[in-house]
Amino acid sequence: MFDVGNVFVRWSPPEVIQRSFGLAIDTDDNRTRAEALFRSPIWRRLNLGQLTQAEAELAYQADLGLTAEQARQFFFHVMDHQEVIDGTVAVADRLKLSGCRVFGLTDNIHEIVAYHQARHQFWQLFDGAIVSADVGLLKPDAAIFRHLLRTFSLEATQTVFFDDVRRNVEGAQSVGIEARVFTTPNQCEQDLCALGLTF
Repeated sequence: MFDVGNVFVRWSPPEVIQRSFGLAIDTDDNRTRAEALFRSPIWRRLNLGQLTQAEAELAYQADLGLTAEQARQFFFHVMDHQEVIDGTVAVADRLKLSGCRVFGLTDNIHEIVAYHQARHQFWQLFDGAIVSADVGLLKPDAAIFRHLLRTFSLEATQTVFFDDVRRNVEGAQSVGIEARVFTTPNQCEQDLCALGLTF
C-alpha cells in the first residue's frame, strides 16, 4: 500500500510557489505563501472532497486576494510539477509480477487524481485506491486506514504501507498495519526484502 505524493510522483509546495508567483525557494516569502495556500481551510476542504478546483480558485481569490490568473497558474503548477518517480513504479511493477496486490492511499483532490489517471501509467498498477476526496477522510486518521482494509478485504498484519510523512506511517501502525517511512525507491525495496518479501 503506497502513498502517492513523494512516493510515486514528486510533491514540492515550495517549487509550486516559485513557479506560480516567482518567489525563490528557501525564502520567507515563499514559505509564507506556501503556508497560506497549502495549510488553508480551502486546501483541506479540497482534499476532503468538499470543494471542486473551480470553487477553490474562487475561494482563494475571495479569501486570499489572488487574481483569477494567479489562481489558475497555481493549480496548473500544482499538477505540472508532479513528475513520476520511475524507481517506485519499477518496484510496484515487480511486486505485481510476483503476485502481490498493490494499493494506493492518498490525501488528494479529484482533479489531481484525474490528471494522473489521464497522463501517467502508474495508477493502473493499483488493484484499488482510496482517495481522501472520495471518502471525506484524511491521513493520519485511523479511520481512513480502516476504510481501506474493509474496502479491499485486507488483513492489517498482512499489509505494508509506505508514506513519506512519519505521522501518516504512525497512523497506519495504530491499526496494526506494518508501515515504513518512504525515502527512496531503493530503500523501499530494502525494507520490503527485510520484511521477507521476494520479488
